Amino acid sequence: MIKLSVTKAAAEQLVKELKLKAGDGVKFYPDSNNHHPVVHGPHQLYAIDNHPDRVVAKDTVGEINFHINFEDEWFFIGRKVTVDFTPADGLTFTFVGNDVNAAATIDYEKFLM
Repeated sequence: MIKLSVTKAAAEQLVKELKLKAGDGVKFYPDSNNHHPVVHGPHQLYAIDNHPDRVVAKDTVGEINFHINFEDEWFFIGRKVTVDFTPADGLTFTFVGNDVNAAATIDYEKFLM
């Protein structure tokens, strides 16, 4: 299970940076170069995504929908993910949980076939 939490400061920064409007969505995902060993660092990727595909975690701040799609579950699984923003550090991701569950799910493997 994944718990996604986006702070008000992070949401406001993303609205400004991505020029979001009410009802827009943002997906969070790992860098495609992040393979084994997986690094759950403070900087991950994000993009506008108004048509999410099989959401596994979501948070809504204001009228913006933030989510993680099924294809990226392998990276975030078993963690509480907090997205925050400070002027000094920019947009940062904090992960709480352990690496025991960090692996592709069997459902994802079946999806690829």
